Amino acid sequence: MTPQKLVFATAVEALFVRELGGHLTGVARRMLREVGLDLEQPLEVTYSLEQWKRFVSTAATVLYPHLSSAEAHWWMGIHFVEGSLQTSTGRLVAEMAPVLGPRRMLERMSADLSQGNNFSEVRLVELKPGCVELWMNDVLDDHSSFAAGFIKRTQQMVGARNVSVDVWSFDGTAGTYLVRWRDAVRG
Repeated sequence: MTPQKLVFATAVEALFVRELGGHLTGVARRMLREVGLDLEQPLEVTYSLEQWKRFVSTAATVLYPHLSSAEAHWWMGIHFVEGSLQTSTGRLVAEMAPVLGPRRMLERMSADLSQGNNFSEVRLVELKPGCVELWMNDVLDDHSSFAAGFIKRTQQMVGARNVSVDVWSFDGTAGTYLVRWRDAVRG
């Protein structure tokens, strides 16, 4: 039997409490409560991946009604990184980020994601300096743009310039991305 894909409270807290908490209106909080996330109660220890996806989709719809679904989910990926940076582990990663650089930051993505779930796997193939193919076994959303958003934001965090993240393939679960960047100028 395949173990259930679980998202830990740390990921839910990062996105929905730390990053979005102050931006969620009463209506947004009610809508999240209706899909199983009551932010007025202590968080559960884990949530199923399907619950997480409902939470992300609900927040994307509420916060970005004027954007396409793909764009809204891209922004949710950005918010996911921003919220993660507000945690104690995220602050440590942010301090190390400039030293790691873009490629090494991508190499540790699987380990970083494992802080928030029990299933993420990431593999890299370097195509040339500043250009990798990145495969994820599960992009944490029904939209490949969610992962594209958080990949781009992590690259910007390490100081990469001219970052682009293109979706090469997405089967509804796993995604392959072409990630390109220029290294930061060192002073």
